Amino acid sequence: MKKISFFIACLLLTVNVLSAQDCKNYYYMLDNAEVEMTVFDAKGNTAAKNVYNVLSVSKEGAASVSDFTSTLKDAKGKTISSGKGKFKCDGGEIMIDMKMSLPNLPQLQNMKMQSEGNAFLNYPANLKEGQSLPDGAFEMSGNANGMDMSLQYKVTDRKVIGKEKVTTAGGSWDCYKITYNMNLSMKMMSMNIPVDMAAAEWFAPGFGVVKTETSKDGKPAGHMEITHVKK
Repeated sequence: MKKISFFIACLLLTVNVLSAQDCKNYYYMLDNAEVEMTVFDAKGNTAAKNVYNVLSVSKEGAASVSDFTSTLKDAKGKTISSGKGKFKCDGGEIMIDMKMSLPNLPQLQNMKMQSEGNAFLNYPANLKEGQSLPDGAFEMSGNANGMDMSLQYKVTDRKVIGKEKVTTAGGSWDCYKITYNMNLSMKMMSMNIPVDMAAAEWFAPGFGVVKTETSKDGKPAGHMEITHVKK
């Protein structure tokens, strides 16, 4: 009985250690890491680059937390917008700031927005085909070209539909493909501008999201993928 108890204790310890190591392998959790995501338009032309810089990695209870900045630049390298966000990882489950999944729409590029707190999309440690994932939602308010405005953003119907290998200029990964629906509602003065899009992303366990694509009314609207990772 003592040997069995000792074996179980060792097994649990090993699982906990592996879970902690899983968090460290995500590019979101690499202190001082820089991740470049290139944005392509519907025709496959480079439209912009999103550069994420991990500022610090710390502990909040059992979770590992990182703070990052995001800088959106046009095709010529001119900064369009910038912002801040957080990542969390607890026992191998990654929680990604929803700002990361905002589509690259022209209406959003000149907006100076602020949000109260952070909203996250969760990715369980053990993904599997056919799995449904939790929805996410958040609200922001701010100013665009001198006009006050607000933004409501929802991600729904997240489903793991299968496994695919993804190769980009930044590397090659075995990924789970996750599909979902996006709904944005932008309110400015007396106008309400709704935007509904379908989306898919490729998530590499132990590393992170490596590619996303969007479509509107059944037609491709563009995609974004990792083109460089500096650790």
